[in-house]
Amino acid sequence: MSFRKNIELEDVLLSSFQTHKAFEFNDSDSGSGFFSVPLTKGSDSTLYGFSATTATSTTISESVYYKIPTYHGINNLYYKDIRTMRGYIDYIRGVPTSSNAVIDYTSTNFLEDTTLPLKKPYTRQLHDSGTVISVPQKFYGEYIKPGSVTLTDDSTNSTYILKDDSYGNLYDVEYSASYASRVPNSNYSGSVVGNIFYNDGIIVITETGSYSSVATGNGSDGFSLKFSSTQTIYEREYVCVVDENEFQHTTNKSLKAGRSGSVLMGPFVTSSLRGTEHDGFPYQTVGYSTSSYDVNGYNIGTELIGEATHSDFATYVTTIGLYNDNNELLALGKTAMPIKNDKELALTFVVRFDTN
Repeated sequence: MSFRKNIELEDVLLSSFQTHKAFEFNDSDSGSGFFSVPLTKGSDSTLYGFSATTATSTTISESVYYKIPTYHGINNLYYKDIRTMRGYIDYIRGVPTSSNAVIDYTSTNFLEDTTLPLKKPYTRQLHDSGTVISVPQKFYGEYIKPGSVTLTDDSTNSTYILKDDSYGNLYDVEYSASYASRVPNSNYSGSVVGNIFYNDGIIVITETGSYSSVATGNGSDGFSLKFSSTQTIYEREYVCVVDENEFQHTTNKSLKAGRSGSVLMGPFVTSSLRGTEHDGFPYQTVGYSTSSYDVNGYNIGTELIGEATHSDFATYVTTIGLYNDNNELLALGKTAMPIKNDKELALTFVVRFDTN
């Protein structure tokens, strides 16, 4: 039979840990929601009076993506204003000494009590064109694991392998040494070629030079992306205590006097009334009784057979259920084998399960 007992708050433990799963996609996986879209800034004449019939677009899996609106959406979210940028902002890594790359910002716009002029990070510059790669949330989970991204592109005679530095920046591994030293050469090799926004599953190739073709090809001249997803798992632990001489009673009908045997009954006709199934079993008589049947029906029995009154008799624990305040079953734990509930011993059961 089942017994009920409240669990004290100190007997409930909730802890969490993060899990990661590796994924790999290529340019042919657009049907799963993974794809790249070219970005174009456009001119003033192309920003107003937008027309779907004349606008520059690309088609992926029979869906049309417009390059100019996508560009400005990405720009406004991640690049336009350092005070409202989403994602990690690298205030430490310097910019190349070229005057074209330096954009000064007055730090008093977003920092208090200082007049120190700051430079807009070179790590967050979007030029007039670029490429955005979209990763569906169902694959990256809560966010893409920083440091797990590898983008491989074979669209040119050279194979480009780009990695993230765990801070939202993409660099060419061929120039990892100069990137690590934060001193790009005259061709900017070793500098940032794009950005990744881990929480949104967005990767942007910003470099317009040699890397402008990255993630734009397909087939044998296509690209692939490796990354790891992140998901927080919550481990719930409930300590269920059975004290001494607790839960010793039984309502098993076979242990009631006069009901130690079995009775063959049936068959019973199953009927359907207004969509509700009725199996025809006489629960109103059999279900509430433990003694022999007579013309007055069954009577509830209370007398136990001799074996159940012996001093060595004990109940056994096979299942532990966890219920909420509305008496709804939330979790069910099964023991590997029946556990004897000794009258003189207290038992402790730990029910542990994971949720996300």
